[in-house]
Amino acid sequence: MLVLRVLRRTQWTPLRRNAVHLRGVVPRGLSPKQNLRASGLRFETTAPKTSAQASPNPPVSKFTFPEKLCIYHAGTGRVTFLACLKLSTLFIFVFFGFVVTPAYFDKEGLSPTVLRTTLSAIVPLLFVTYTTSPFVSFIHMRLPPFARHSEDMLRRFVRTLPPTTELDVTTMSFIAKPRVSRVRVADLYPARRRTGIVNLARDTAADNAARKWYMYRAVSDFNAQSNTVPRAPWVWDGIMDIIRKRQA
Repeated sequence: MLVLRVLRRTQWTPLRRNAVHLRGVVPRGLSPKQNLRASGLRFETTAPKTSAQASPNPPVSKFTFPEKLCIYHAGTGRVTFLACLKLSTLFIFVFFGFVVTPAYFDKEGLSPTVLRTTLSAIVPLLFVTYTTSPFVSFIHMRLPPFARHSEDMLRRFVRTLPPTTELDVTTMSFIAKPRVSRVRVADLYPARRRTGIVNLARDTAADNAARKWYMYRAVSDFNAQSNTVPRAPWVWDGIMDIIRKRQA
């Protein structure tokens, strides 16, 4: 029995060695494309993992605040309500102006009823446009790189705010489309117009002179009185203090 075990071990040992050597050898009967696939599979299994695969987490940003910081937000409810009000008033104008009034005019001619329906179309549109055009939805301020690192650096920047700092003021047109006006802080001054609706204003004579006759006039009056921005609301308060002190 001992002799038979020794013979079996001597027979299996060369077979195992040959199998180990054959693992790294590509069969001769394969085509060139199959040889490339086989070598590619061996490379994928033996290739080391890259640093991107080893660390799937993205790099952490070194800035605390974004480049365009939202310093004023009128509130989602107010913005949505005014947008719906503008669109509803526009639908009323189209209905009374192009459906009801022509029907009464064909039936009665120029009559008091035609005058009333015409006023029902024009008056709501003019009133809503006059009272809601200065409404400010958002205000964004571009920050320099050093002011984005921390809240302390941002406070220092606001305390020494340059007069040439630009603000992107977003209002709504009569069709509830956003309008962005780029305004410098030095151009804004406190005002009280339109029965107290407007609290900020600027001179737009130069901007309107440079525009074509068919283009919208520049927005000169702004209503920015209720700030609901959740992050750094003190930035807008600091800017308003600077505007009031400069005017005084």
